[in-house]
Amino acid sequence: MENPLFRPLELPNGVILKNRIAKSAMSDSLGDGTGHPTKAQNRLYRRWAEGGVGVSIIGEVQAQPGYAEKPGNLVLDDNADLDRFRTLARQGSVKGSNLWLQLGHAGALAYAPTSTPKGPSALDLPDLKCAALTDDEIRKIPAQFARTAKLAEHAGFGGVQIHAAHGFLLSQFLSPLFNKRCDDYGGPIANRMRLLLETIGAVRAAVGPGFVVAVKLNATDQLEGGLSEDDALAVVATLDQTKIDLIDISGSTYFPGAKAASDGAGGGPYFMNFAKRARKVTTKPLMLTGGFKTRAQAE
Repeated sequence: MENPLFRPLELPNGVILKNRIAKSAMSDSLGDGTGHPTKAQNRLYRRWAEGGVGVSIIGEVQAQPGYAEKPGNLVLDDNADLDRFRTLARQGSVKGSNLWLQLGHAGALAYAPTSTPKGPSALDLPDLKCAALTDDEIRKIPAQFARTAKLAEHAGFGGVQIHAAHGFLLSQFLSPLFNKRCDDYGGPIANRMRLLLETIGAVRAAVGPGFVVAVKLNATDQLEGGLSEDDALAVVATLDQTKIDLIDISGSTYFPGAKAASDGAGGGPYFMNFAKRARKVTTKPLMLTGGFKTRAQAE
């Protein structure tokens, strides 16, 4: 019988991944400190591509330097040397592998020594302090993501993944624990997902139809009072009506005190039960990240 891991996957926009094996986004922190790729990063993504992976995703690529998650993040904006990004795109897409950039904005989790962290609401916690984004700052965010997506397309990457998980900015807006706004971006989940939907719309409009637009979404924050699975399912159902090409399911956050994604997962993949629930409310391709330790589990 055909092995399901090596069955091609056609995405909604017509792009075909050669198999179902993905190197998920990680903050490799291999940038040179100015936001540009390095030879070590080029070599790493070339090795993953040569190994046969269907798609690799480069974690936490910033649309602006002021809200980086950590030193070594890539920054792709109008000041970037696009040729250096073109080299990375070529190296990471050999042998028919796709290479996508994960578009990030750390928000309240921005690296404090080099930025002023801001989130949907002001926080004053022992290990986490941030100011609230202004209305004007929020309105600019979709265009910033869209500009970086367009630059990624020009540089030769196959797509982008909009990061709305792990407690970073778009995830912060989804979570009622960290989003206490009383305007159109706060309150019920329909409002809390508004910025994500606006960002998706702006990104999709900025790039060509053959360029992949994916979303990474938390199944749950694993924090009391945070994003619940029911609210996350409401987001999945709404994403089904958008022009995205894939939903990558993960969970947990980097906020102080949050459980790790592996807590309570046993010996198997994380958030599998949520993925099965999500399958019932969307026709979009689903990707599940984390906890796959054997070939049998992956199959």
